[in-house]
Amino acid sequence: MANKTFGALIIHGFTSSLDCVKGLQPPLAALGLPTRMPVLRGHGAATPDALRGVGWQDWVADGEAALADLLTEVERVIVVAHSMGTLVAINLAADHRSDIDSVVLAAPAVQLASPIAPGRPLGFLVPVVRRVLRKWDMPPKRADPALLHNDTNYPWAPMEAIAQMLAFSKQARDRLPEVNVPTLVLQSRADTTVLPISAEIVLGGSATQPADSRILWFERTEHEMFLDVEADAVIAAVVDYVRARISG
Repeated sequence: MANKTFGALIIHGFTSSLDCVKGLQPPLAALGLPTRMPVLRGHGAATPDALRGVGWQDWVADGEAALADLLTEVERVIVVAHSMGTLVAINLAADHRSDIDSVVLAAPAVQLASPIAPGRPLGFLVPVVRRVLRKWDMPPKRADPALLHNDTNYPWAPMEAIAQMLAFSKQARDRLPEVNVPTLVLQSRADTTVLPISAEIVLGGSATQPADSRILWFERTEHEMFLDVEADAVIAAVVDYVRARISG
């Protein structure tokens, strides 16, 4: 039987390692929250080739498994997710409403900046690009290049995995009307991976009441919000929000 009211599920992004979100775990645990921080399928391996044959449904299943495990200790879960992890969070919020207290979506990947992403000018070219390219380079980005010295993300991804990510972005965006949980969106205006309008798409597309949803904007950080120049402020915003949720 669950012996705590709240727990935190922390979900990383596409081609990311847990290094990109692990800064969240200590302050959330310090609030007394049991946490889970799953490695999504195809990630955390020696090479990005591990992503071959992995579909977006696998990432959702990994999130659901971590949620189920956390629910053995707690009654309600606050999901804190970054980038592709926010797409997992959207699915969890839509499918497990009674278990999800709220979601914190950092750089929600519902509108990617890539020209071949859904909703972008060259989105129709994905099948052609898949036939021509075997991989897609993904060089790391930071507002301060000095912060790149310890980057552990994959530097590229198989094109088949890119196609899964693009499909997942559209799938989760289409599910936004099924999301009705308190929501905090964290978004940087300087993000060049996810278009900043993504934050407004999330709030405008979900069923969550305006009183229970808001956007917190950052001005300088690149896509890796928990590792870049405003990381301390981003993490503090998450902790403040979670503290408010658990205090009622």
